[in-house]
Amino acid sequence: MNVDPGSALVVVAFVALPLGIGLLVVKALHLLAARRWFFSRTAEGPGRGLELIALGLGAGLLAYAAGLFVGFDTGGSHDACVRASGSPPKGEGPQGDLTLVEGFLPLSRDCRWSDGTHIDLVPVWVNVVIFAALAGIAVGTALAVRGSMRRRTARTTAPRTRHQAQERTR
Repeated sequence: MNVDPGSALVVVAFVALPLGIGLLVVKALHLLAARRWFFSRTAEGPGRGLELIALGLGAGLLAYAAGLFVGFDTGGSHDACVRASGSPPKGEGPQGDLTLVEGFLPLSRDCRWSDGTHIDLVPVWVNVVIFAALAGIAVGTALAVRGSMRRRTARTTAPRTRHQAQERTR
């Protein structure tokens, strides 16, 4: 059974879209209600890293889904390519056979005519948001790992009984 990667990504986008919207709505409501950026009050532990990962996932999934659906409006991708070229009259504008070339990271849907003209249907901001979200996820992962390691070392070095605490202060 052969699965087209584009079709699989569209299915993933339909499933992930509500998740991305939900994460961003929860984060926006928290920001408005609490007037602070993070749920956790301190930078200790993995909480801030996990929040940054969730924010990156939410923004990245929304941007990726928006980019995936470019050109899937009425008439299909061919009509979207013609509209993107400015809908020139016959004999003007791009000439020749039209080929649609898709890329999934960076996201692109490139209309290429045989005369050398090409137009990318995916707006530039989509890939900027996707790569910023990926960077946020990477930084959030590093913060979460660092926070969990700090918490683990703090647990192992902390005194376990009152007697041990008194011995350490002497």
